[in-house]
Amino acid sequence: MNLYTVLLYGSLITIGISGLCILSGVIFIKLCHRERHKWAMLSASFFALIFVGLYMARTSIFPHTKYEGNFRGIYFATLWSHTFLSVVNFPMAVMTLYSGLKGRFERHKKIAPYTAGIWLYVAATGWLIYFFQL
Repeated sequence: MNLYTVLLYGSLITIGISGLCILSGVIFIKLCHRERHKWAMLSASFFALIFVGLYMARTSIFPHTKYEGNFRGIYFATLWSHTFLSVVNFPMAVMTLYSGLKGRFERHKKIAPYTAGIWLYVAATGWLIYFFQL
């Protein structure tokens, strides 16, 4: 197994786990399991940070892959929305985590549903973009 494959699959696995942790955290808070919710969301953040490191390593070491498929319009719309929302979601995630950890739950409850929804979209479209390139 070469370095490119390790970085590619490592990033896919970590962002997938991150998305599953977000989904688990949403379920936990709906069931009033605050401590489990907290740890699921912190785990999601941890795996997302690992993803960013792996993704940045891969994209800085290896050349960009040009999309050659039949669904260019759908691919680029998905890629654009994925990229844009991932950039938008980063400060939202920081604010959501900070407000939750500091006990500012009114603010946390206002922004958290949007942050979680965007996070799930970005995680899912990351996998979709990968499948487009197969």
